[in-house]
Amino acid sequence: MNKPLSLIATLLGAFIAIEYFGFYNLSSAIGFNMALAGAICLIVFQVLSFFKYYFSNGNVSYVGVIIKTVMALPGILYLMNYLSILNIGIQLEIIISLFLFSEGIYGLH
Repeated sequence: MNKPLSLIATLLGAFIAIEYFGFYNLSSAIGFNMALAGAICLIVFQVLSFFKYYFSNGNVSYVGVIIKTVMALPGILYLMNYLSILNIGIQLEIIISLFLFSEGIYGLH
């Protein structure tokens, strides 16, 4: 990821964690669901990263595809849970927050 997207991912991950632990409800203050925005961003960042590697190298290894899929999986599961009556039963918000924060910190170095 480039620096602006990494900064967005880091901040969004921190904001989702703040909301998850109950320090402040940012979703009501902003007017949209922060975890949903984080899930969408997590998926979009992984797809963009996949295409970046594909167009720069000409191909992507199977391990690269698996890693991108695993990193996008919490976002995909959260969207499935949000858009349907499916109830997964685990708290995906904190997982999305950790993935976004770690991806953002990695991209900022």
